[in-house]
Amino acid sequence: MTVLMVLFTVAVLFVVYVSCSVMAKTSKTAEGKIRLTLAVAAVILVGGWSWFYSWKNSPQREIEAQARDCGNTTMAFVMSQNFVKQRLKSPASAEFPYVSDRGVDVFPDGVCGFQVSAYVDSHNGFGAMIRSRYQAKISYDRKTKLWSVGELVIQ
Repeated sequence: MTVLMVLFTVAVLFVVYVSCSVMAKTSKTAEGKIRLTLAVAAVILVGGWSWFYSWKNSPQREIEAQARDCGNTTMAFVMSQNFVKQRLKSPASAEFPYVSDRGVDVFPDGVCGFQVSAYVDSHNGFGAMIRSRYQAKISYDRKTKLWSVGELVIQ
């Protein structure tokens, strides 16, 4: 969003520069019009940046961001798959269900943690495809933006 505000500022400044240049070349009494144009541009920029900082520091925005980060059960399910693959004998053969399939449960704990219960089909050490159920307790750290597994049981 900061990049958009910078682009907005550059665009306003460009329009003001072009407008003032045209007014200065076409009119000998353009000084008043140029001052008015500069004043309007200043009001627009101050208003825009004031809105941006009030929005950026809004407590409601933080609540929404936490709900988005800590309530994403689909991402929690996908990340649990990555932790399960790390423990399999043949991770390349792993086939997971969809998050909406029967036998898949993902429960958020309200503080960026999730309890995931699902299954995976993969080759065992003998090459046979077997189905294993797993339960994972995983969490998301909003500061580092990293996922971690607290407990993983594959049966």
